[in-house]
Amino acid sequence: MKPDDYLKWICSSQTDQELQGNYDQWASTYESDIAQFWETVPHTAATALSKFLPNKQASILDFGAGTGMVGVALAQLGFKHIIGLDISPGMLEQAQQKRVYQALVCGAIADENLESLGNITGVIATGVFAERHAGEAELKAVHTKLQPGGVFVFTVRQGFLAQLQPMLNQTVWTPLSSEVMQIYDDPMHLLAYRKTAQ
Repeated sequence: MKPDDYLKWICSSQTDQELQGNYDQWASTYESDIAQFWETVPHTAATALSKFLPNKQASILDFGAGTGMVGVALAQLGFKHIIGLDISPGMLEQAQQKRVYQALVCGAIADENLESLGNITGVIATGVFAERHAGEAELKAVHTKLQPGGVFVFTVRQGFLAQLQPMLNQTVWTPLSSEVMQIYDDPMHLLAYRKTAQ
């Protein structure tokens, strides 16, 4: 399958339950299925976070951790306190085998039980902001969880970015960097923002 075929399939999930089920079903072959076109994304995103958040003792939330590819990239760069969050138990089972996460949490970022996570200084989300995945509500939740001055790195395709742009243009976010990655027919942006200090 081509990258856009996988994207079309997973984004066609009609409910949160179906989306979770599809990821659970996909978990065992996920990395081998997407490796050819996605393998550079985790390292590139983790490197961007490291550039703007050099403190390797900072608490990082890997939002939409999946099988843990980003967690591995963060650990390789020296980050010690990584929390993985995903809606799919099947994906998190794969992530647990990587042994790079301080904690793994099954749920959505807006869930109330995430209030106990403490001081999150960095949030990273690759392949999360998309149709039937995360949107404006989740972006707001990221802002709530992130400490003032904290860094948010994420990917989003150009067509979906328009939905998020009004919130990103608010003074609560300071843009840090932008890079285009040609993976899908709809170009994917890797963006970095800092939460404006209150």
